[in-house]
Amino acid sequence: MSTIRLKVFISSVQKELREERAALGGLLATDPFLAGTTVPRIFEEYPAPLRPNKQAYLTLLRTCSVYLLVIGKEYGAVLAEGLSATHQEYRLAQELRLPTLVCLKGDNTFVREDKVQALLDEIKGHGYTYSRFQSVKELQDAARDRLIEHICQEYDTQPTKQENQAATDTLQAASAFERQPNAMLSLADLDEKLMRELVAAAEDKPADKLTDEGVREGLLSRSYLWFDAKEQVYRPTVAAVLLLARSPAKAVAHARVQLDAYVGDRRSPDPLDSVVIDAPLPQAIEQAVAFVRRNTSQPLKVEGLRRARTEAYPQEALREAMANAVAHRDYTHDGAKITVEVFGDRVVIASPGRPPGNQSIAQISQGEARSRVRNPLIVQGLNWLGFMEERGSGIRRMQHALAGQGGRPPVFELNGDEFTVTLFALPAVAEPAEAKQPKVFPGSGTQEQIVRLIGPKGWVTSSMVTQKLGIAKDTAWRHLNDMITSGWLKKEGIGRGTRYAATLALRKYLPSDS
Repeated sequence: MSTIRLKVFISSVQKELREERAALGGLLATDPFLAGTTVPRIFEEYPAPLRPNKQAYLTLLRTCSVYLLVIGKEYGAVLAEGLSATHQEYRLAQELRLPTLVCLKGDNTFVREDKVQALLDEIKGHGYTYSRFQSVKELQDAARDRLIEHICQEYDTQPTKQENQAATDTLQAASAFERQPNAMLSLADLDEKLMRELVAAAEDKPADKLTDEGVREGLLSRSYLWFDAKEQVYRPTVAAVLLLARSPAKAVAHARVQLDAYVGDRRSPDPLDSVVIDAPLPQAIEQAVAFVRRNTSQPLKVEGLRRARTEAYPQEALREAMANAVAHRDYTHDGAKITVEVFGDRVVIASPGRPPGNQSIAQISQGEARSRVRNPLIVQGLNWLGFMEERGSGIRRMQHALAGQGGRPPVFELNGDEFTVTLFALPAVAEPAEAKQPKVFPGSGTQEQIVRLIGPKGWVTSSMVTQKLGIAKDTAWRHLNDMITSGWLKKEGIGRGTRYAATLALRKYLPSDS
């Protein structure tokens, strides 16, 4: 697992290249390889009371280790010493001897201001070459290639074949909609706790060590915020509205989730229970799971030494199905919302939009579909907040959770431009009143190390496993989920508060406090 965390300063004229800046911040935040090896840093015009330093952009640059310059047609406002802010940043980067990567918009016919040409001549004089681009995607491709080349040469670290394929698939399938600036809400409309948790995970820092400015900078650099210079306020992008706004529907009306519960196996004009959720996506996922449980759980029945199963659906399967629905839906379909229908024998979750990358239902059902992401900022945000784990593994975990309790596999369907997942209720079975004992104790390898890490306290978190054992997050989650399936652990809490507690079966093997 790489420990490289290079701070990359993204420099350009702000107004002209706002879309390109946001695209680069999003790339570094969501690319499978770069998200683990770089930290994006983007400066915007801050409100004067918060950033009285008129050259704060240079202060931020001094904390970075790579300089990424994007040049278009405009030079920018001339400031001190007859230079624009971008030109000052370039000069300081050379003074600091930072690795400098330059991306140039347009070909030789592209008309640029005279001062831009002077800057280009200075760059050439320093021996730098630049990558040309015509579109945002070409810019992302070029920047990714140049950054990976630098990391490989300087740190002998490079992406795996799987990471490269996932990056290619994501760049092809990703929608620019989630990066769009939203002018209806401001920073004050976002959930402060979720903002802090997201940035803490992204920066790999304790949440209580982050300043308010650090939270804003972390969100801004990853394309979750933008600065409205006219109104002098921070505003969320669409991705941040959906992930973090207390009421996303104020800005994105179709972000609501409609839930209905019916008696029997058919729709009726009068649902037994009906709710419309307008909440940030992490909370929407949990509220939807709670709605299904409320309308399907049965009272506990004990007959002799046996008890009847009380959960109609594994919570993990419900949570994965909802997380996939909110993460991968097509949010450009502004007349449709996610619907959840609870029947006596099944739950049907319908999400607007075809599967990202137009993957077939057969590929998805058989677990052969490659991970393609329509909304990478939303997916990465849910990952940082603890609601999505290994990229592309949600459907497999859903299938595994159902199969582990004797349930039918989920059914995936495409109805026009709507993707549906149907989960069938678990069969009614009787189990021994005492917890079922696993057959084989995890006695070797990583799982034995996890047991030792749990110790007398009786629980562990995924971050403890990755940090103490030095393994990747995906590896840690795979072992923890396997131990849940085997009956050794149970999952408690949600989001970043999730921990994995020892079951009664495992506790007898753990050391005591004495």
